[in-house]
Amino acid sequence: MKYLTFFKRILTFEKYPLFRTVNFRQLLLNIFIISLLVSLPNIITLFQTVQAASGIGDIESEVPDFEIINGEYAGQTGTVTAGGREILFTEDLETGNVDEIGEDVFIGFLKDGIYIKDVQDSGLDYSYIGQVNNDEDLKTFIDQQTSSLYFYVMVYSVLYLALITFFAVILMWAGNYILHLAAVAAKKKSRLMNWFKISSFITVLMLIPIIVITIFSGLSLWWLYFLSLPFYYHYFRKLPVMKT
Repeated sequence: MKYLTFFKRILTFEKYPLFRTVNFRQLLLNIFIISLLVSLPNIITLFQTVQAASGIGDIESEVPDFEIINGEYAGQTGTVTAGGREILFTEDLETGNVDEIGEDVFIGFLKDGIYIKDVQDSGLDYSYIGQVNNDEDLKTFIDQQTSSLYFYVMVYSVLYLALITFFAVILMWAGNYILHLAAVAAKKKSRLMNWFKISSFITVLMLIPIIVITIFSGLSLWWLYFLSLPFYYHYFRKLPVMKT
């Protein structure tokens, strides 16, 4: 398959100038793969969170007694396991200090809002689930909204993927424009679109191990992308010098 031969050229430092033969469809495919890979850890976590929340109905007796008073959690502190995931209930932590929450906690009902792992940093205000005022309301809400939650997650995932795609294009364009200017300054024949094409293949190649490590270990090793520098340098070195 011709598409895969471009990855081989990167890994073997072979025929770099021929990346100009990459067609627009292949470039779009790379951008989609890049966006999907970047989005995947958060999307997986979100589905796991919904799965954990939907499991509350199976452990109703274990949910601590609590009330939401003036937008704040008031009640017992405890952790329950639902759908293989931990859900924390506490009035001792706020959304501003989520660093103190354990890695195994996917949902946290904190003093001033709801914590959802890897989805948002500032917390979800209790007003978003205004119909939940105590532990009994929570159980009823989960029972009634389970099917809707998965629909909302799918909609969120599509919008999130679109947003990541937008930023991926902007960041790649900016980075490749800098490389293009550097090549021009070095009196080399350079085309911005060719830089964009080769960088899309390099980025896909580098993101695969980075995202796999993130999904299975939780480690964000984005610095591994710097290992791609030899590929960029080789392409830069292979560019022909402009005739004067």
